Amino acid sequence: MTRLNELPILCVDFDGVIHSYEKGWQGGRLYGHVTEGFFKWLDEARQLFRVVIYSSRSADPEMVEEMKHWLARQNGGVVPGDIEFADKKPPAFLTIDDRALTFRGDWGEFSPDKLRDFKPWML
Repeated sequence: MTRLNELPILCVDFDGVIHSYEKGWQGGRLYGHVTEGFFKWLDEARQLFRVVIYSSRSADPEMVEEMKHWLARQNGGVVPGDIEFADKKPPAFLTIDDRALTFRGDWGEFSPDKLRDFKPWML
């Protein structure tokens, strides 16, 4: 069996990816629900990756605790023990984020006018 620290890091954003975030920031208050299918996906992802949650909330230890408690409430009182929460962006193999684009070596794909029109999935 592969040890957790030998697996590649999969960095997962919190708001808009795990947390439904349909009302936006709301002063940092956590509300809503976990996005559909997250826990099933997580069970599979944990077999191949070290799953690390990184969020703009992560710099505040109290907010990390809030994320853990919120996840536990969404999952019958249990947060999977091997999920990690990072206070700095980890050196990830891959990142899942609702507000990110993949750079493919061509800045021409990122017209500032088009970037201003970006909308995440929940809006």
